[in-house]
Amino acid sequence: MIMDKEATVEITGINHQGEGVGRHEGLVVFVPGTVPGEQVLVRLTDIRRSFARGILLNNQAPSTERVTPGCALAENCGGCVLQHIAYPAQLRLKTELVRQTLARTGGIANFPVRDTIGMTDPWHYRNNVQFKVRRDAGKVVLGFYARESHSVIKNDDQEEGTCLLAHRELNRVANAVQILLGELYQAMPLPGQVALRRGSTGEIMVILSNNTDTAKTNIRSRYQVLAEKIISIPSVVAVVEHISFRGKKTGGDRFLTLAGRDYIVDELDGLKFRISAPSFYQVNPVQTAVLYRSALEYCDLQGGEEIADAYCGVGTIALYTARFAGEVRGYEVVRKAVEDARANVALNHIENARFYAGTVDKVLAEHVSAGYRPDVVVLDPPRAGCQPEVLQAVAQSGARRVVYVSCDPATLARDIARLSNFGFALVEVQPVDMFPHTPHVECVVRIERK
Repeated sequence: MIMDKEATVEITGINHQGEGVGRHEGLVVFVPGTVPGEQVLVRLTDIRRSFARGILLNNQAPSTERVTPGCALAENCGGCVLQHIAYPAQLRLKTELVRQTLARTGGIANFPVRDTIGMTDPWHYRNNVQFKVRRDAGKVVLGFYARESHSVIKNDDQEEGTCLLAHRELNRVANAVQILLGELYQAMPLPGQVALRRGSTGEIMVILSNNTDTAKTNIRSRYQVLAEKIISIPSVVAVVEHISFRGKKTGGDRFLTLAGRDYIVDELDGLKFRISAPSFYQVNPVQTAVLYRSALEYCDLQGGEEIADAYCGVGTIALYTARFAGEVRGYEVVRKAVEDARANVALNHIENARFYAGTVDKVLAEHVSAGYRPDVVVLDPPRAGCQPEVLQAVAQSGARRVVYVSCDPATLARDIARLSNFGFALVEVQPVDMFPHTPHVECVVRIERK
């Protein structure tokens, strides 16, 4: 076993976890809290054959792009690990991270990557926040996981008592919910998580998450009392209980409306979207508009095209593009999201969009086998990327263009490589900073059939 030792390391980049990356004696070394260009003294731990982890001991040559984090908890909280890097530098690093990932993982060369589009004000942008719930010295607290642990850092530990990434209204509601939980749950099981979602309309949903079906226990009455108090908080229009059955053969999670509605409404570039608890929706409304405008640009619509929107969620991109296309079909596995999408068609008086529930690989493949021939396919998959069957269906559909919206450059690179085997080629990449002060980056990619 190789013992821990000290070493001087020059940081040359960052990885997808936001850690600084350097080398020492042939080992790749990952050092959290560092900035490319710095020379640091670290303690090497977890030394393996090809890599090691480093604990920062002394910054021997600090970067001029190092800044003091705005949040006093940034060093320990796992939410925003890049606060110590100046924001313009974060954007440059993300552009390079996308470029290197596509080249190394996807084997793609000589492709243009635009500069990452950032925010004028990269703070308080999140409209969706998940707070962990714990007891601390007899007090109920809401907070976030510390880095690489399940210990919770209290949201009110910071001087302002607020998360700098969450929308200010969500922080206000979180503090109010924390007080209510403290009043009602001194001797009762707590929800494991409180999730808050906000639309640009100002409407807020509160989701109480559990691993226990409270309908079968004696705490249901407490949940009802709590919900009736939460719904009285200004701007809250929906209180929902999420019962998680992960690892249990019960047919999936359940969402029960405890008070108010089972959805909120958001507005984006003249469109309205109904969003229920299980439905995916982007967390940064300012950058979502930027993202979808980029996707629309890459669709290059002339007015009569057929568009397939795979992994369509509540129909955001589908309805965004429907105004400029002939017909749009959306495909989504979450049935509640499809219900939302169909409601959003009526809400926006759009007549040329249809939505289909089911696994995308099966439903899209069935439509293509039946003769469906879209001109453009929009892919907006979860972090795991597209199933191979989806990419095969895209190839068989005869679509001449694919617009891929990705939240993970690594799976994006893999899927572009697979599409290249079907005769497609990468044309251009537009990174968008949906998550300032974190290592995550969203990309919109234009792919054309050769």
